[in-house]
Amino acid sequence: MYDLRLFISKKGRIKFVSHLDMFRLMQRAVRRAEIPLWYTEGFNPHPYISFLLALSLGVESEGEPVDIRIVGDMTPDEVKDRLNKCMPEGLLVESAVKPFNKSAEIAFGEYDVLYSKDDINENELFEALSSGSLTCEKSGKSGGKKVIKTVNVSEHIKSFVIGEEGDDIMLKVVLPAGSTFNLNPIQLSQAVSSYLGKEVIPVRVLRTALLCSDMKKFS
Repeated sequence: MYDLRLFISKKGRIKFVSHLDMFRLMQRAVRRAEIPLWYTEGFNPHPYISFLLALSLGVESEGEPVDIRIVGDMTPDEVKDRLNKCMPEGLLVESAVKPFNKSAEIAFGEYDVLYSKDDINENELFEALSSGSLTCEKSGKSGGKKVIKTVNVSEHIKSFVIGEEGDDIMLKVVLPAGSTFNLNPIQLSQAVSSYLGKEVIPVRVLRTALLCSDMKKFS
């Protein structure tokens, strides 16, 4: 028995499949691929599949980490090949490796965010991201109850670079992710919209990597 970390890309229409449905989809793929997974114990045993960080609906990704536990002697390459034959369109196992980092070490997400020049120009985007006063509302807890809190988004932007990609504007940005605090580009775009007083909706959002606190790629 050994632990295996899959890095999966999620692109195209499947970006609209929710986190819960992704878990069910993986269970079906594992069964079809006849992968010998370890099952949890108890009254309702189920295959051990762990998505380390939920991906926001509508966001595409490269290298999403999914941990599984293999029983028997099936090799990582065979697990990868078998799963890819059973994956729906838009999902691909890029690699299958022995886990190195612990899930708690995830600290940041690296994103490519594409905007239409019809909605925003480079100067406006730079002004908003450099303002120090971008805010958005996030759900949280206070005294055990769910509350809506206003968050200063500017304080949580680790880094950003603005450029062009074809007829669109490309924002490469690093935002907090993990178990402590999360900020995704959809929330960032809402904050930019509020600051500029107009609606700015990304054409595409792609999470390109997860990073540890030392900015090394999570592996």
